[in-house]
Amino acid sequence: MTDSTTVQPHGNTSAYEPPGYRLGEPGDVVIHAGPRQSPRIVSVPTRHSQHLIDLAAGDDLFASVTGLLESLDVSGLMVEFTEGEFGRIDYVYPAYGPDAEHPMSFTSEFHHDGPAELQHASATVGKKDGVPFTHIHASWLTQEGQVKGGHLLPGTLVGPKGMRLRVFALADAQQLSETDRETGFFAFAPTARHSPATESAQEPESASASASTDAVISRVRPGELIDEAIVAICREAGFDSAEVRASLGSTTGAVFLDGTAPWPAVEFTHLTGSVRGALGDDAKVRLDAEVVDVDGEVHAGRLAIGANPVAVTFELLVLPTTCP
Repeated sequence: MTDSTTVQPHGNTSAYEPPGYRLGEPGDVVIHAGPRQSPRIVSVPTRHSQHLIDLAAGDDLFASVTGLLESLDVSGLMVEFTEGEFGRIDYVYPAYGPDAEHPMSFTSEFHHDGPAELQHASATVGKKDGVPFTHIHASWLTQEGQVKGGHLLPGTLVGPKGMRLRVFALADAQQLSETDRETGFFAFAPTARHSPATESAQEPESASASASTDAVISRVRPGELIDEAIVAICREAGFDSAEVRASLGSTTGAVFLDGTAPWPAVEFTHLTGSVRGALGDDAKVRLDAEVVDVDGEVHAGRLAIGANPVAVTFELLVLPTTCP
């Protein structure tokens, strides 16, 4: 739901502790207790480059991923985990909050020791309080054949088989983690890498960079339908067709074409998909996702259109494509 690995502003509950308030249905919008913030979608265009990065057995996952900011000399990253194995995993997953005004929280911390095969994972990498910070959601297959998932915590290690990442390095944008007054959680906010004053002083260079932007990173606020938000992002960027990659966040439960996951929040271990005809009147959106729910269960499939509002925040990477 949030990029915070330490702050749980409304407390946390057992995964199986029933809440004392009426539950909503998957896809029901949650109105948070804090003041509504604007704009509802924040986007930053950027140039980007892609890199395949291999992590070694025993590597500290968070230290390795945050260290890529320095090694790639950028201020922001979006990451897809493509294959590999976890060793130790420290994690939480969504839980019911304490009351109807704060229905979303996290479980207490769980640990998994021993190798577990990567299923899916995505990460956003930026800064929090001026230091590198990483937000990772993942799913994995244990040696006992169980699929588990959640919001990873520092202390997670790479397993004996290592791990491979596809890293999208953002040349002109960064992600800054800050407290969101509306939800009470920390969330990443995309910003331009250079200040307006710097850009003004370097106008020819800035104009050249703008002409060559080939990606947009966005933050979507609660209540916005994720598919409609993606179409709006494409239209603002001038992308008639695009793909969604390396994206993560939360919706209010999940509604797939062939099933649901329960309200009030699920966390996405990945979101990928495509948009066609975004600049016209009949945009076509296809989104495939995997999510972890309030019981720690993992669900996957194609999302139903017009049915999945954001729960706390969503971090999106959108890349333009040429429609065949």
